[in-house]
Amino acid sequence: MDISVAIPDSSVSDEPTRESKARKASSIARSCAIFGVRAVYVYGDRGTREDASLLTGLLRYAETPQYLRRALYPRIDALRHVGVMHPLQIPS
Repeated sequence: MDISVAIPDSSVSDEPTRESKARKASSIARSCAIFGVRAVYVYGDRGTREDASLLTGLLRYAETPQYLRRALYPRIDALRHVGVMHPLQIPS
């Protein structure tokens, strides 16, 4: 059985800084990894388009194996605080 989760983009809009948004995205990604979620959908609720793209980007970054991150993701401002995110420890 495949488990899918839908998360509103407003789930990170209540956080004041990008660092705290990265921490919240990390806890979402970690919870999804623990419970074996296959797909995460980010839908528009009342957050901004910037929050939706930031949350989507952070979740994709967390899913990427650590040895591929440097090759796949350029240095951009949106990923500046990914160092606070915990590794998921999932099979790649």
